[in-house]
Order: sequence, then structure tokens, then C-alpha cells
Amino acid sequence: MSEGEKLLTDEELEAIEEVVASGDLGEGYNIGIEADSYDLTARENQSALDTEVLEQINNRLQRHLRLSLPKELKYDALVSAEAVEVTEYGEYIQKIPSPSSLSITKISPLKGECLCVLDAQVIYSCVDNWFGGSPRPLSGEAASREFSRTEEVVAKKVRLSVYSALIEAWAPSLEVQCEFLRSEVNPLLVNLLADDEQVVVTRFKMGGGDEALGSVDIVYPFESVKLLRGSLVKAVEAKAPKSRLEQQWASRLRGALDEIPFEAVVSAGEIPISFADLANLKVGDTIPFKNIGRSELSVNGLSIFEVEIGSAGDNAAVKLMGSIASENTV
Repeated sequence: MSEGEKLLTDEELEAIEEVVASGDLGEGYNIGIEADSYDLTARENQSALDTEVLEQINNRLQRHLRLSLPKELKYDALVSAEAVEVTEYGEYIQKIPSPSSLSITKISPLKGECLCVLDAQVIYSCVDNWFGGSPRPLSGEAASREFSRTEEVVAKKVRLSVYSALIEAWAPSLEVQCEFLRSEVNPLLVNLLADDEQVVVTRFKMGGGDEALGSVDIVYPFESVKLLRGSLVKAVEAKAPKSRLEQQWASRLRGALDEIPFEAVVSAGEIPISFADLANLKVGDTIPFKNIGRSELSVNGLSIFEVEIGSAGDNAAVKLMGSIASENTV
């Protein structure tokens, strides 16, 4: 195509003009197909949560609680971990009886605040053990009264034992620290999240013999656990022992990945253009852009780096200015 020659023929321009004037742009792909509504916040759609890692943490926490409670409180209770549950915060908090010991806790580096919930029955049972009695289920007024000063002291000891067990249970996956912020006995006064926000509930049942003696709940904001799932999986995999065959396979896989070509794309910008200007475009015409300055370098549609557009000798070039944080890279 020689310089000055039109980019589009008269027939092509007439076809574009007719289609635009008629408004009939064709059916295209997937037009007319009925779509089902999909609630991305629904509980059954929370497939992003890696419950396997949390279950492993819970199993370790169960063992540490089984060891720490008798040591600190002479409370030799059976401890069993229940399945990880995802629910709405409002639905969960409505089911918590009053009084309960609810400790608002910062578990660093997890995002947001967590809850450590001690069933009143656990506290009463610990007090019974502390003074040489036998733990027993309580009912009626005894189970619904406010905590005494002694019971508050014992609740603090239980909370510290849970914090210690939590740190040990998370250690193989992530180094965490537990910071006590405040406590409540009335669940309705704990405004941790909006009622429709998702939380991850991990529950540990306490028992003595054939009797159920309450429960301990650790409640995480869903977003705090979801954002860390990649880091947790990597940490677990990194610390897990690998066989010689697995190591060889991993090495070959990394080598193969190094050879896979990717296309890095930097957008130079977009400009609006009228039909008349499009019709008059010729080879050799110059299309002015505003000073772009900085743009983004993306691979497979994922923005990776912030770049500055410029030149190097006779070639266009970009300078990497910094990485772009993305949830997809966590």
C-alpha cells in the first residue's frame, strides 16, 4: 500500500455507513442466550475459600487446646474440632447466647478483627475444676446470669490459653500474633461487621465424659482468610517434605514454565474518531495522541507493572516504574 492511498475502500466505507445508520449490528456471539443470575456473595458460591488449610490449622489448634487447658486451668476436657463453616455475621451473632465471653481480637497479619467466643458453660466448668469440683451442664437461671468477678478472671485465663494455642497452630502456615482489644458479654453489642458480611466460623466442642460442656469459637472475617489463601497454600507446600521424585518433577515443571512465551502488552492510549475522519484516513497520516506519560504493562489481561513510555535509540520502549499490587497475585 503506497503512501497517500486510502486505508478503506469506498465499498467498505458505504457498508459501515449503512450498518451504523440502520442500527442493525448483527447478532454476534452469544446474543440471545438466556443467562441465569449469579450471586457472587452467596454462601454456596464462596469457592475461593481454601478450607483444607483451615482444617489443618484447626486440627493443630485442637491438639494445643487439649494440652494447654489442663496445664493452665486443671480442665482436662475432651476437645473436638467441627467443620469450618461460612455464614453471615448477623446470622451467626444472633445464635450466640447471652452471657458469653466475646473477645474482639486482632490476629496479625490477618486483615480486620476476629472474635474469640467462649460459651458460658466453658467458663462455669473451668471454675468448677479450679475449686476442685466436677464440671456439669448448667440450666435455667444459673446458665443465664451475669459473670462473677471470679468467672471473669477464669475467662481471661481461658482466652490467653486459646491465644497461645492459636499462635502455635498457625505457626507452620503463617506467623501470627494475637492482640486483645476489648470484650463483651452481650453478643448484640459486638458490631464487628455488617450483618450481611461473610465470616468463617471454626468451633471447638468441649466435653467431659459423656457430657457436652460448651464450645470455643474462633471467627474470622471471610475477606481476611480469602486474601491469604494463596500465601497459606504456598507456606504449607514449602514446609511439607517432598520425595525425590516430587522434587525432580517440580524442577522439570519450573524449567518447562520458563520456556512458555507470554505476550506483554502496553496500551499507548485511545482516541475518539469520527466517521468522517475515519473515511479520510490515508497511509502516512499522523494521528496525534495526548502525552501518555505512564501506562500499565499487562500479561494475559493481568496488570503487572506501571511503566513510563519512551524510546531507546530508534525503538519505542517502556521503563518499569513499579509493580502493581493485585488480589490475583496474592
